[in-house]
Amino acid sequence: MSQRPESIPPGTRGPGYQRAPDHRVAFLPSAKKVVVKAGDQIIAESTDVVILEEANYPPRYYLARKDVNAERIQRVEGKTTFCPFKGLASYFSVVGPDGSIADAAWSYEQPYREAEILRDRIAFDRDKVSEVV
Repeated sequence: MSQRPESIPPGTRGPGYQRAPDHRVAFLPSAKKVVVKAGDQIIAESTDVVILEEANYPPRYYLARKDVNAERIQRVEGKTTFCPFKGLASYFSVVGPDGSIADAAWSYEQPYREAEILRDRIAFDRDKVSEVV
C-alpha cells in the first residue's frame, strides 16, 4: 500500500501505477448535462463534465467547480482521503433544504499528474444526493 502524503507537488506521478501498472483509470471529457440535487434544490448544473471510469468502481461524474453553487457546499475541515492513482481528496457537505448532508461531495485539489484533469472539479455521492444526466 502506498504511504499517504501530506501534500502532493504538482506534476508528481501517482505511485499506484508503479504497483499496479495495468489498473485502469480513464478520464473522459463530456458535454453531457449533469444536474445534482438535494431534495428539490439544485446544487450543481454543468455541461463541463469529466466521466471517471476506474476498474471495480461505478463511473463518476466530476463537474466543473464553477458550475457548483458555492452557497450549497461546505468544506469538511480535516477530512481527506488518499488514492494512489488520483491523489488527495477533500470532502464537502451539501447544504440542502432539509439541512446538511455530510461528506456528500469530494474534490481532488491535489491530484497526481495522471489525474490533473480532475483539478477544480467536484464529484457527488449518489447515495446522498441525486444526479440527473
